[in-house]
Amino acid sequence: MSGGEMKSVAIPAAENGDLKYPPKLSELMPGLRLMAQKLPVVVWNTDDDLRVTALAGAGLSALGLLADDYIGASLIERLQGPRDEQEAPIILAHRQALQGASVQLLGSFRDRDYEIYLQPLRLDGVASLGCTGVALDVTAQTQLARERGVWQAHIRHQQRLESIGTLASGVAHEINNPVQSIMNYAQLIARRTGVSDIATYAQEVLQEAQRVAAIVKGLLSFARQEGEPYTDVHPRELVDSTLALVSALLRKDGIRVDQSLAMDLPAIRCHPQQIQQVLMNLIGNAREALNARFPGQDTDKCLLLHGRAWRREGATFVRLTVEDHGIGIPQPALDKIFDPFWTSKSGGHAGLGLAVAQGIVVEHGGAISVESEPGRLTRMHVDLMSSQLSAAGSRHAQR
Repeated sequence: MSGGEMKSVAIPAAENGDLKYPPKLSELMPGLRLMAQKLPVVVWNTDDDLRVTALAGAGLSALGLLADDYIGASLIERLQGPRDEQEAPIILAHRQALQGASVQLLGSFRDRDYEIYLQPLRLDGVASLGCTGVALDVTAQTQLARERGVWQAHIRHQQRLESIGTLASGVAHEINNPVQSIMNYAQLIARRTGVSDIATYAQEVLQEAQRVAAIVKGLLSFARQEGEPYTDVHPRELVDSTLALVSALLRKDGIRVDQSLAMDLPAIRCHPQQIQQVLMNLIGNAREALNARFPGQDTDKCLLLHGRAWRREGATFVRLTVEDHGIGIPQPALDKIFDPFWTSKSGGHAGLGLAVAQGIVVEHGGAISVESEPGRLTRMHVDLMSSQLSAAGSRHAQR
């Protein structure tokens, strides 16, 4: 008998005959057998002792199984490891079905992944006859999900490395200035002996050294690998640490930065370096738009960073907005800017910047949106759940 054919044994009737199959079941069996043989799944029935009473499905051939090998066998003996101290999840799920529960779980068998559905087996009011199960092979889907997760992690890390390369010249310039100041003040301390002067210069040395430390700390945080736990962070801290890395580039381009983030904003629970990556991407895009509209110096060459708290459906969100008065985004392009590898840049360098940024924000239970007026301005909004909502584990606030 092939693996896809229905093979079964009758469940013995009780002495009083109460457990005999109803006549209606006999009428349905030919159709049920045919359906079970053709479905790309594995279908089985068990009795109350978890002995296999029926087994069919085209999915048996993928496992190299024959129905004959399992009919009458105990699931506990076949699926429970001999050295396992606790019952396997699949056995526990069968016991729940015997008690009347509908059970769904993921499981693996012979290096393949399955979605498993279990139901109690009752016919026309007859007492429990056992349980019935269906296993759907989802190996391809789970493998794709694993590969997608690895791919996304790789893309994010690659983008961070590319961003660090772009920032290298600005960071070098930013570090060079305070180092030069330290050297100059050190020379002055060596030449002067006045006590008051020494105290003043020493204070300046301390301030410049702290500035260097802040820059290096921000760079190290941005380059950190994924896997760090979620933490509660104030939005102002995220914005300040991001600006510390790009301020040299913005000053070099003559771009003024205006902030309006209240200190009483609620904290957000996040991976700080991931949200920092999102802000870096949005600020980088705003910088390019401003440079495209104002190649030189201009009083309107300004980048605005807003932050406000707002409520939606009883939940508190923090909205971070990056606004620029650059060239704007044409209306036809607004529906495409989050598509991977799409670009509006004349150089044709397609990228994943906004697609990755959107993925990060959505994974945090938030949303990212855009509004733009061509030739006038662009606003990128990042909505993130407050730490109180995030801590409660809500994932229903996504747009």
